[in-house]
Amino acid sequence: MNNFWLSLLGMSFITFFCRFFFFSKTVPFELSPKVKRVLSYTAPSVMTAMWVPIVFLGHQESSGDFITSPFLIAGIATIVFSLLMKNTLAVVVFGMSIFGLLKIFL
Repeated sequence: MNNFWLSLLGMSFITFFCRFFFFSKTVPFELSPKVKRVLSYTAPSVMTAMWVPIVFLGHQESSGDFITSPFLIAGIATIVFSLLMKNTLAVVVFGMSIFGLLKIFL
């Protein structure tokens, strides 16, 4: 087994057990309301750390301008759609579809 698969299994193991303790009803472990409130900011923070470099630096691989970048246009369209609709799966599919169409036609 090479290092990639060993690393993948190790990260999967760590992620599973970190989540297991928080969501399992068999483990008597409860977070305080203050800790729960602080942890509620982690998902938006991680997502922002992932999409900002893609949207603002993704245009560098294509020959177009930043304003006509499929990354930027699809990102803005996805934000607008997410404000109108609260279904996360529909927003993700919509954003990916817009990006795919823009990559084909731009």
